[in-house]
Amino acid sequence: PPPPPPAADASFSEQAITLPALASGKPGLPGTLTLPHGKGPFPAVVLVHGSGPQDRDETIGGNRPFLDIARGLAAQGIASLRYDKRTRARPQDFSGTFGIDDETTDDAVAAVAALADNAAIAHDRIHVLGHSQGGLLAGRIAARSQGKVAGLILLAAPARPILDLLGEQNRYLADLDGSVSAEEQAHLDALDAAIAKVRHDPAAKLLELPGHYWQQLERIDPVADARDSKLPVLLLQGGRDFQVVDADWQRWKQGLQGPRYRFHIYPALNHLGIAGEGKGTLDEYGKPGHVDTALIEDIARWVDAQG
Repeated sequence: PPPPPPAADASFSEQAITLPALASGKPGLPGTLTLPHGKGPFPAVVLVHGSGPQDRDETIGGNRPFLDIARGLAAQGIASLRYDKRTRARPQDFSGTFGIDDETTDDAVAAVAALADNAAIAHDRIHVLGHSQGGLLAGRIAARSQGKVAGLILLAAPARPILDLLGEQNRYLADLDGSVSAEEQAHLDALDAAIAKVRHDPAAKLLELPGHYWQQLERIDPVADARDSKLPVLLLQGGRDFQVVDADWQRWKQGLQGPRYRFHIYPALNHLGIAGEGKGTLDEYGKPGHVDTALIEDIARWVDAQG
């Protein structure tokens, strides 16, 4: 079902928006601009999805993390722009050869440009919030936004090769019950073979994505990109996240040292920023929940501090 509209007494409004068309001629994507009530201009955040064909709310099971973040920030005076990912809104645009910029970067840059052209937005206070794979690409998005990005917010962002994480995630899920069956081991062996193949063969496919896409994604060094951006960076990580784990967190902390960087870890949160108990599972994503309010408040405080 569609998400509920803002409450009648909400301190913000939402309006439909279309992102600018791309230089390639591809049409702009549909999105939602969330604006606080009152006199602007307001600081703002562009919300960049994780992997897969996500909608603007990043709907996963009964959860809408980007809806929670957008409305939570708006209640604290911060605007946001979220939009349907191109793989979701226009899958026909991916019939030929494509890469990570076609999938993610170009549209995120267009979203930054849309905010920079909006009189209600403080043009020197536009931030990029990348979740998961969106966080991996946040530095790349900033570099291509021609100085329009004021800071980066990385939520559950991987710092290591994405195919390494894919193998780890599947091994974790197979061993959740304390043992790996012969059938599960066969799946893991087939996955390892497929990962090895796409790393060397641009035409091979994994999860319906070609080898050249995976190879391009693996060439990204998200830590170096964030550091080279020279921007302030806020990093947020859930302690129960089994998709992006402590090894990634430690690499971020080792690579980003100094007063420009802030780190927050939340022991009870999963990959979506939602609280739970015990080991993280895929089934948990199907249970309706909401992004932790403390995490949203930490984002709002950090954005305000950059002003």
